[in-house]
Amino acid sequence: MIQLVSTIEQALYHVRDPHRVVQMEAYMKNHFSFLGVMSGPRKIIFKKFKPQLQNLDAQQTWEFLLECWANPSRELQYVGIDHLLAFYKKIAQPSDGKHFTYLLTNQTWWDSLDLLASHAVGHFARKFPEAFATLAKEWETSSNFWLHRTLLIYQLKYKQQTDLALLQYYIRAFKWDKEFFIQKAIGWSLREVSKWHPDWVQQIVHEENLQGLAKREALKYVPNN
Repeated sequence: MIQLVSTIEQALYHVRDPHRVVQMEAYMKNHFSFLGVMSGPRKIIFKKFKPQLQNLDAQQTWEFLLECWANPSRELQYVGIDHLLAFYKKIAQPSDGKHFTYLLTNQTWWDSLDLLASHAVGHFARKFPEAFATLAKEWETSSNFWLHRTLLIYQLKYKQQTDLALLQYYIRAFKWDKEFFIQKAIGWSLREVSKWHPDWVQQIVHEENLQGLAKREALKYVPNN
């Protein structure tokens, strides 16, 4: 996998725009180093390697992800996510929880976590509810707020199948945390629900006494709030 990731990195390097590096790193608050590859060229590179990547089995996929995560260039983590989102349904297993915990707590920022949470973790939770329930208990008691954010947003794509009682449970559990990314996640999760159940969202905002960012985001699409 080291060689595969190195080969992909070389391909990315050839389509980089060095003038973009400062801008891209500043956008991510200088938490990560970038080659300077925009999403369009990166998608082309991913498509080029897709036939090779789609032949990876479950173990090889996670090995590939770990090598992407170990690479200093942020674009490699994006390629890893592109691959996981494209093929996760094919390789999903109930033992994947430990891998998600690692990815969500290393090289972490909203750009990587939100995609993993709302797509791959969301699928994992649906396909293996018992395994996810055990994992969710571990994440809930963790001191890592990124895992808390994941619990708040993994149902984003569920729409009317969202477990509203469980969502309220996590909102109640984490609403005390004034961390921006938690308050934003509370509001975001409720904003999605408001698209089809605005009355429930208004009720939760009132019951949980949500304020500030969480409240503003939750009621963004609710008329006459």
